[in-house]
Amino acid sequence: MRKLCKLMAAFILCFALVFGAAACSSDVKVSLSDDGYLIVNGEKTDVKIGEDGKDGEDGENGVNGSNGKSAYEIYKDANPDYKGSEAQWMKDMAAGVLAEKHEYDTVSYGKHCDGLAVSGTVSVGAAVNFKDAVVNLNNPVILPLSEKSEWKMNMLGTLTPSGAGGGQILTSFADGTEGRIYIGINIGNNVLFWGVCIDGMYANYCFDVPAATMREEHEYEFSYNGEEFLLSIDGETPLHLSKININQNNATQGEGVLLSAELAGKMRAATGQNFAVLRHIGANTHKVTAQFKYIKTVTSSIYGYGKLKAHPLADKTVYYLGSSVTRGHGGDTDGVSFAEKTAALTGGKYVKETISGTNLAVTGGRTDSYVERLSKLDLTKSPDVLVLQLSSNDFSNNITWGEVSKGIAGFDKTTVTGAIEEIAATVYKASPSTRVVLYTCPLTSKYGARERYGEYVRDYVPALARKWSNLEVLDLFNADYVKVGAYLQGDGLHPQKMGYAHLFTPALVNLLLDVL
Repeated sequence: MRKLCKLMAAFILCFALVFGAAACSSDVKVSLSDDGYLIVNGEKTDVKIGEDGKDGEDGENGVNGSNGKSAYEIYKDANPDYKGSEAQWMKDMAAGVLAEKHEYDTVSYGKHCDGLAVSGTVSVGAAVNFKDAVVNLNNPVILPLSEKSEWKMNMLGTLTPSGAGGGQILTSFADGTEGRIYIGINIGNNVLFWGVCIDGMYANYCFDVPAATMREEHEYEFSYNGEEFLLSIDGETPLHLSKININQNNATQGEGVLLSAELAGKMRAATGQNFAVLRHIGANTHKVTAQFKYIKTVTSSIYGYGKLKAHPLADKTVYYLGSSVTRGHGGDTDGVSFAEKTAALTGGKYVKETISGTNLAVTGGRTDSYVERLSKLDLTKSPDVLVLQLSSNDFSNNITWGEVSKGIAGFDKTTVTGAIEEIAATVYKASPSTRVVLYTCPLTSKYGARERYGEYVRDYVPALARKWSNLEVLDLFNADYVKVGAYLQGDGLHPQKMGYAHLFTPALVNLLLDVL
């Protein structure tokens, strides 16, 4: 291990020294000579790769001990999360995105703002003064959010110099709201927060900060340690996230690690990757009035970051088959569910086949079961996913559960289990590449059949997933999340708009990112 570390250090150092002048080019060509020396743009260097020292230590070139592996293979061994090809690795090395850390000086000691004001005013005095401002940053701040990532963002200034109000200090984009990520202030609620907006619903993950503090000059250090978002003020003990607040209302207390996991998951759903990219100071909907002497950020490696032209799910087609929860029922969301919200967030396509009050299983006197309505979805078009609701109606209507069969045909479609198997088998036969996502509903104790529903989820759903290779499970019934009361309507079953936006949609998007 010591030899590998020394080898990598020597290789990267030599690369930086030899090719620093070419680091801005994506046309750097790297190869090996017949005798094992690195060649860059046709020039043979003194960096030798792939030779073992006779005594197991470093040889005269200081980079021995590679056991015949290429430089790319050595890098992959040391950085298993890197997913790029060898050609992409060479480009990334030349572009400097494989550095161990990255630094950003967004505002520098009251003299410089690295961006262009497009709204409001920005003036320089003892600090950089922003008044009702939106600024496009010249160098967006890229924040990695994987378990191996860490970063610190330090701000010295007065967040609310006028003594009132708030705004979004840094944002992923200034125009539009769908999928926006931001750092914000609300002096009325005594909070600083990280947030994600989905379907016009702002979910703010809050640190409690006295209003008086935000009216004075302090240093704020926002950080991430691979597990948790933290905030330290003037070097004091870090604060943990304490609550989630939807649209400055419905504040619900939560534990910092769980809130951080939710927040990182929503950021991933919004971006399609484990990175948040902050491109602006302020936003058109939440302009900034503040004074900063500096805003500077240091992050760990961003080697997995890609400048995506579109969300990774933008070219995917999702079919939905279900009843009222999939349709959207009553309240502020009648006829609109997470199907529409997922498509809006990702740019993907969807087709929805839903009728409220229907069962998975075939029942006497009716022809509207999920099994019977499956034929209305054109599987010959090979959709990427069929999202299938584990209907609560089957349990409130006391439909027989049945058993997971041993075969792959001849299912009893009058049972819950037989209906699910029939749908899984039909989809696989018509479109083997289509994934079936069976989702469970996050019922509360107000729903009468909750206990029976939970028993089926526990005892039957895992067995179905083990049997059917095309079946994935999105278990919202047992999901670990901060349970905002207004996520569901008073019946304990049907979601409100914010429940679809901030529970169903990010959960589905993240599952699809994993399986597609």
